[in-house]
Amino acid sequence: MPLDALLLPLIVKIVAAALVVVAASLAAEKAGPFYGGMITALPVSTGPAFVMLAMEHGDGFVADAALSGMVGNATIVLYLALLVRIAPRWGMPATVIASSLFWIATAATLRSVVAWTLPLALLLTLACYGIAAWVVSAPIPADTVVRTARSRWYDIPARAGLVGLLVATVTTLSHSIGPAATGIAAVFPIALTSLTVILHGRLGGGVVAAAMRSALLTNPGLALALTTAHLLAEPAGRFVALGAALAVSLSWAGGLLVWRLRQPA
Repeated sequence: MPLDALLLPLIVKIVAAALVVVAASLAAEKAGPFYGGMITALPVSTGPAFVMLAMEHGDGFVADAALSGMVGNATIVLYLALLVRIAPRWGMPATVIASSLFWIATAATLRSVVAWTLPLALLLTLACYGIAAWVVSAPIPADTVVRTARSRWYDIPARAGLVGLLVATVTTLSHSIGPAATGIAAVFPIALTSLTVILHGRLGGGVVAAAMRSALLTNPGLALALTTAHLLAEPAGRFVALGAALAVSLSWAGGLLVWRLRQPA
């Protein structure tokens, strides 16, 4: 098979996914901490990654990857809680490195500790939500100085590059690492990491913490979406399952938006 026949589909997938995430992160930046966290917590990078897996693998692979993704998503809940606590106190590099290493170590440990089933994954998710609620219950320290956002020429290329790297890695390695590792890699919080880098450097750690609190409220939509994909992939087909998962995620986000708009100013 010619080289361009192999590279062109991968390039198209990377560009498409990067455009989605860049558009979402730009919208998040303009909407403020609550709406920024909510938008970025949507499956803007996980969704394209699973669509690409569905194009290259069968229903069973997608079902198994979604189950593993549920385990990875549970670690994102703890990752968000950690960001809420450390972002206002630490600088941007330390915040990003510490939170990323924490997520990778936690996800890798959970992946190997037990043979995961749907009931176990759901119990893990609920436990992580309980831990996160306790961690973020204390008030967020406010930044002493509120910085003004300033656009830099490398912001958009950096965001696109991070997403493109994730998509290329997941798509290329999925044939050799299996559905379990692929599912965890697909839910790596690349969009949230990108938002942390952008907001911390431009607006401060307090804004990052507020955005990640909002992302915690949005995250159950992803957990429900992955559960839907796992349950429907084999009986209904992987593309029907992913469509239903997207509808579930958007419904949760829509309900959260309605709830927010009805709150007193």
